Amino acid sequence: MTEHDLSPTDAALRERIIVLSVHIPCGGIRGPIQRATQRKFAIWQSCSCEDEPEKWDWVDVSRLYDLCRICLRATAGGVSRFSWIACEDCRAINSAVHNAWGFRPFALGRHSLMNGIGVQGGAPRQLQEEQLARLTEFARGDSRLWEWRQTEYRRLAAHFDPLADVKLRIWQEVHPPSREASRDAFARLVGPGFPLD
Repeated sequence: MTEHDLSPTDAALRERIIVLSVHIPCGGIRGPIQRATQRKFAIWQSCSCEDEPEKWDWVDVSRLYDLCRICLRATAGGVSRFSWIACEDCRAINSAVHNAWGFRPFALGRHSLMNGIGVQGGAPRQLQEEQLARLTEFARGDSRLWEWRQTEYRRLAAHFDPLADVKLRIWQEVHPPSREASRDAFARLVGPGFPLD
């Protein structure tokens, strides 16, 4: 999309937002991104609220940054289907629960293979059926994470004007990412009784 293809609303938005910002109505991160390649100009990361969200044709996902799905303080994401939806601290806690209890509470990779979910060719039929059922479950998405994001995001966003675009830097000054913040969010998400480190 070129600048002359933008709706007047999207064009005004791009004039107003000069750094990556959290769009408070939806929780998406949007704004200009400097791409570290031969292109020397900034590209735009959209949120779904824009009239015509920007699509980057050279990547799997047209977003470099998203708020972590667990703590909603740090960033996660990337342009590959093999990117994480949670920050490093939240992934470490998820792994600690896995190591202690023998199951991983959440699939935090965008791609099923990142979460050890796939269908093994040549495996016995019953095993393949079990693996296919697990893959189907993964494809449906985790409603726990969606519900958690709605609740936790509303709690954190309440500190700001409900129609604002808040600079990501300011969001993180008000809600600093840390191992402790991740531990707190995870404990409230999964409940008491889980070892978080």
